Amino acid sequence: MLLALAIDHNSVEHVAKAELCEYNKHFNLEQVYKISKILDINIRDIIPKL
Repeated sequence: MLLALAIDHNSVEHVAKAELCEYNKHFNLEQVYKISKILDINIRDIIPKL
């Protein structure tokens, strides 16, 4: 729940579905950036190399 709130979601439903890639849910770049800051990792560690 804390991660969901930190990326401006009121429930964990979106986060859970995005983690599982279900129902066409995904994280946008701003959310990925916030997650990287929360986890104290570089955003490049989350985004796959193209």
